[in-house]
Amino acid sequence: MYSPTGPRIVAVTLLLTICASGPVRSAPLPVPMALPSTVAAVPPRFERGDLVRLKSGGPMMTISAVRGDEIECIWTDDNGQPDDATFSTYVLQKF
Repeated sequence: MYSPTGPRIVAVTLLLTICASGPVRSAPLPVPMALPSTVAAVPPRFERGDLVRLKSGGPMMTISAVRGDEIECIWTDDNGQPDDATFSTYVLQKF
């Protein structure tokens, strides 16, 4: 007749304890975070002459120069006076 002793008893006891504790549940998978809708993962390609507007609103502007991630724009204000400014590609919406 077989009589388990030593490490075998420990292994069997551990196995029975794990099985008796209930089904094994895995942790939920992490949910990937989405970028806010106002921030594009890759900004659109801008070219001189494109029409753009700030994502927050404002007048329609024309791109006068592109320098990497900086876009120089020109537009006219409500009085017809020309104006210009430089913006990041991430704040502009292309039309």
